[in-house]
Amino acid sequence: MQGLDIYGLFLIMLILFLISSLLRTILERKRTRKEEYETKTLLKCPQCNYTEERKFQIGDYVLKPEKQCPKCGTTMRIHRIYAVKIVPQK
Repeated sequence: MQGLDIYGLFLIMLILFLISSLLRTILERKRTRKEEYETKTLLKCPQCNYTEERKFQIGDYVLKPEKQCPKCGTTMRIHRIYAVKIVPQK
């Protein structure tokens, strides 16, 4: 009879450990925020090096010809596509 009491106590302790571990994991996930990013596109004029940044649009690719440069009138091209981390405002 004492043997069953020891196994029952062990089983209860194991269940309590698993529940506390699960709760700790859930609380840690709520505290950690996922980092959010925004994709940007950098346009650059090949003649006068004028640059302009805008939001990424579907169909953008590097070296794609875009609009005319406001300074010299040459066709601007997409120079870089990159992600910027969004900082939450407090």
